Amino acid sequence: MDNQEISKITSRMIARAQTGLSFIEHYLDSQRNSSGPDLAWLRSVYIVLSFHFEIILKSRLVASQFFKSKNDLEKKLKKVGHDIMAISRELGNIELKKLNIEKISLNGGEYIIKTTNKTIYINDFNDIRYDFIEGRVRSVKRDENKKIAESVEGARDILKKIIIENNLSIVRS
Repeated sequence: MDNQEISKITSRMIARAQTGLSFIEHYLDSQRNSSGPDLAWLRSVYIVLSFHFEIILKSRLVASQFFKSKNDLEKKLKKVGHDIMAISRELGNIELKKLNIEKISLNGGEYIIKTTNKTIYINDFNDIRYDFIEGRVRSVKRDENKKIAESVEGARDILKKIIIENNLSIVRS
């Protein structure tokens, strides 16, 4: 695959991720004057944030590695799946540092991504979708929307770094 094709694919990935983050920001705006998070929406918000954060990291993976064909690219993306730890291992420490990501850990179905200036909380995509199998009940705190807002801000910061690293001109603030 040539650089132009990779650039088009990563641009589409970034555009998709931006729409997901915008969806979450719209939800947060609608919650500004509420007394707490809207439990009916919260699981969907967690799923959207998890999926789109995954795409953010995968967009850098696509741009930073060589793929012979779209088929090879698709195989790589399917191989790492929804596992943010696997994606980060594929990216490697040098690429993570370029994105200001200092550490990624998994704690009880939640990824904790430490950047140079923020902490991002992302639910494991499989765990948030299938937690009913184990009968887990998630505790929701009154300031849950604040945690989500901070995570979206951190995701946007990483996205901006990726746009710069990928030499793309599709920045959205």
